[in-house]
Amino acid sequence: MILCSPRPVSIINAIMLAEIYNDLPCFKGEEQSLGLFGYTSAHDADNITTQTLVTRLAETGVQAGWLLASPGKTLTRHIAANLRYNAPDQPALIFGAVEEALRHGYNYSLNGIGSISRIFLQRYRAVYHEVHRMLGFIRFHPTPDGSLVAQPKLFHHTADLILRQFAPRYPGNRLVLLLSNEALILDNGKLLSAPPENFLSYIQNDPFNETWEKYYQSQYIASRKNSALAQRVIPKKYWSWLAEGRILNNIAQN
Repeated sequence: MILCSPRPVSIINAIMLAEIYNDLPCFKGEEQSLGLFGYTSAHDADNITTQTLVTRLAETGVQAGWLLASPGKTLTRHIAANLRYNAPDQPALIFGAVEEALRHGYNYSLNGIGSISRIFLQRYRAVYHEVHRMLGFIRFHPTPDGSLVAQPKLFHHTADLILRQFAPRYPGNRLVLLLSNEALILDNGKLLSAPPENFLSYIQNDPFNETWEKYYQSQYIASRKNSALAQRVIPKKYWSWLAEGRILNNIAQN
């Protein structure tokens, strides 16, 4: 068995070890889910360098030197994004995509040629699309102490990326995103966590939402309704969250 950490470099090393030893990769702590295989001898991907493994693979005829160059860095970014994608098959899919890259070349994986790599690429894009959308959709609520609080609708583990993207827009402000189980805080470049209940009062019964709805309705021209365009700009999965989304939903129902 090959054990690795949920980090891009560790995962890449684990796949190379799996090729060398003809064994299975697994995240540390998940060995027991493999049943009897969980009690076999293990190799730790964190205890060996990528350079060493590339050299050992070359001795078997597999050329993986590209992992040490630009394509390897690109693959690392794709893995990092897929680690943020919220899906139960996340580990298996990442392992499969890296294995395809190793066996068929990095273009095979990074361009989504294989069936597994296609999903791998789609998930990479989905994660960064979520970050991009949230930069336009999130509206912060000010608090008396100068913090800015928002409660986004996230489908993946992107909250810290979103906070760091917002930081240059609001220098000097503490930024808070309320998630289902915590309030994630970015304060002077440091990520902190607190109970979400500490901030809920700042976003409830906020008059800004009502003002925004009135503004949106004042700009709406019924004769020029374009539902297809509206769904491209504001995807339907966000309609229950955004004020203008709720208006779009009412219009669609009527």
